[in-house]
Amino acid sequence: MKTVLAILMVLMLSLTSLTALAEEDATVTALGSATVTLTPDMASFTVGVTTQDAQVKTAQEANAAAMNGVIDTIKAQGVAPEDIQTQNYSVNPVYDYQTGKLGDQQSLVGYTVSNTVTITVRALDTLPALMDAAITAGANQLYGVSFASSQTDAAMDQAMTAATQDALRKAKLLADAVGRTLGDVESVTEANDAYVPYAGARTLAYDKAAATPIEAGTMTVTANVRVEVNLK
Repeated sequence: MKTVLAILMVLMLSLTSLTALAEEDATVTALGSATVTLTPDMASFTVGVTTQDAQVKTAQEANAAAMNGVIDTIKAQGVAPEDIQTQNYSVNPVYDYQTGKLGDQQSLVGYTVSNTVTITVRALDTLPALMDAAITAGANQLYGVSFASSQTDAAMDQAMTAATQDALRKAKLLADAVGRTLGDVESVTEANDAYVPYAGARTLAYDKAAATPIEAGTMTVTANVRVEVNLK
């Protein structure tokens, strides 16, 4: 009988120890998120010149003359040389396809030359005038307008801090729901980060009536943080 009681007491002590250990090891994990909105103060756009001629040399010369005119015009508007970057230069044959004549035949009729450059604009209010000036100077392609902010890193830091606070707030809610309190933080992990351009309703100030209308809108920077906290 004494042996049985001793065994029972050992088992009870073991269960008590395991329960206490389980309580000490219990943690709560929560994901926090925060978004910071900021206004773009930079932009970029791509312009190009495409020329075509029966002779490849003539097409290249015409293209070079037109693109030099576009670049010179952009520089004259105050854009620094380091903010003008060639994105693509290509030379392609042009064929005339004739179907049903001795089978499907093709004959070479000329060449197309394309040259595109990306312009970085650091004075955002000059963007409409720059785009119009590029077209006037001879560019026959314009695309890829995008916006950015020099304050993105600072906004991300702010979002990360707010996301961490949000995660800790949620962790406390979860702990309260099970009658526990928060202990030491075990880990803090950045879940992901991204900024997403959003077209808002901020119009660039430019008085010329014929100017290309451009909406800068706003940008959002979002941070997600995961925390793991001990429960007491």
